[in-house]
Amino acid sequence: MNFWSCEEEKMKLVKILSDSVQIRTNLSEFKDIRINDLLSVSDGVINLVTMVTGLTDTDSEERIGEEDFLGEITGIKTIDCTIIGSMKEGRFVKAIDAYPTTAVQIEKIGREEFSGMLANRVSECFLLGKYAAYDCNAWINGNKFFQRHSCIVGNTGAGKSETVARILEEAAKLRGANLVVFDIHGEYSKLSYASNIRIGEAFPFPIWMFGFQDIVANILKIREENATTVMTALRKAYYQVCPEGKENKPVYFSYGALIAEMERMDGEVVHTGEYYKTGDKAGTAKTTKGEYNGKLTSTINILKDRILDSRYSFMFTDELQSYLYYMMEAVLGTTKPVKNIDLSGVPHDVALPIIGVISRLIFDIQRQQDMDHIRPVTIVCDEAHVYIPDNFQLTASQRRMVEVFEDIAKEGRKFGVTLFPATQRPSELNKTIVAQCANMIVGKLNNENDKALIKGMLPDGDEALIDAVTMFSPGEVLVIGDAVPIPLKIKVQLAKERPVSRTINFWDVWGEERAYDIAELVDRYI
Repeated sequence: MNFWSCEEEKMKLVKILSDSVQIRTNLSEFKDIRINDLLSVSDGVINLVTMVTGLTDTDSEERIGEEDFLGEITGIKTIDCTIIGSMKEGRFVKAIDAYPTTAVQIEKIGREEFSGMLANRVSECFLLGKYAAYDCNAWINGNKFFQRHSCIVGNTGAGKSETVARILEEAAKLRGANLVVFDIHGEYSKLSYASNIRIGEAFPFPIWMFGFQDIVANILKIREENATTVMTALRKAYYQVCPEGKENKPVYFSYGALIAEMERMDGEVVHTGEYYKTGDKAGTAKTTKGEYNGKLTSTINILKDRILDSRYSFMFTDELQSYLYYMMEAVLGTTKPVKNIDLSGVPHDVALPIIGVISRLIFDIQRQQDMDHIRPVTIVCDEAHVYIPDNFQLTASQRRMVEVFEDIAKEGRKFGVTLFPATQRPSELNKTIVAQCANMIVGKLNNENDKALIKGMLPDGDEALIDAVTMFSPGEVLVIGDAVPIPLKIKVQLAKERPVSRTINFWDVWGEERAYDIAELVDRYI
């Protein structure tokens, strides 16, 4: 639909579409308008709130015709705006129930009016920072942010970790807060309000906690479909040493006993039921090789090699079944509001399965809670695209881990479990996870595929906002979703306790003389 408004003293040409507004004026009243400014478009009944996304100033000389008089020609300014919501009873709402008539008044929204638009009950909110254009506090509704999944995206160096730290710090002020962070790089390990669970020598993760299926796929790297004989033997050995075992549950068994049983099967000989009648062996029983005799040697070597590799020693401490209770008390207990699972000292190929195991345990335990007394938990997934990828070529074990997060995304809210993934490549993040996120925190993004994905997840009219993030500075974000009253650029306030920066100033470091003990580093690797 097109509406045109013409006033006697000042001529404005207004074009209104379902998601945008175009204004043309030959006056100087909008000479100080800038990109991202807010304009009110009102006919006295319906009041739209729009954001400036484009400015064009057409030179008067380009429009001179044969019948024009130079004294009457002035420049025409065209202002393109995206409709971001409307005003109802003096408050901003994202819904647009109706559009104004042709007789509209257009005004720039000032700081005081903007502040009055924001209907915030501070008791339900946390402070993220300030709106860049208006220097007003940017409050985020804590209920709407955490009760449904949220996601933070942005280039490396865009300030994702700083933003996450700010949110963690604000949430930690609540006595009953319960957040679990999967920290691949150890960025949040020094936070005073967080229990740092550093997986490794100080906090073992015994191999039986993976469950049989993940031990085979992720520790031994055996694909069941390609090694039927070995898998059958391993399964028999497992149930021999762990009769109460469950293939996808953490049930204690002795790893040493498993190796011993595999060695027995590899060297097994069986009686045929016949006896030698003549010769030196007369009277002795005849034997033949067992079903797996000589077929398990390479698998046994793999089992033993894992124990000998110092990088994996934390998995081979002899912790009994009671360790599961100790682990989950550390992860879901009430000692501190944030539990940081520090995986920085764990080999990458094991860190990801550990994330899957702990996430599955959290979800399964939450489902056992009495809904009247439930203690909700939010799982913060650092570098989420690494272990929750959108990839159809996943192995069976990788698929199982992704399914855990998909189940949480689809059903977790009912059981008090929500996700807060952080990623620099949203286009590589599992689409089911992204689709379930009700709130998006978007930092600087350059990749067109990443921006296209975010645009596809947003309501009509919000897509144009994403194009502006390309020019954001570190620490500037756009928050879109249920938790914010208005989607405008926010300058994130730094947390009092900041994450450990992993940014290395190459030039400065190269300017120093540093000694490196290469032998020690090689020893750590081996």
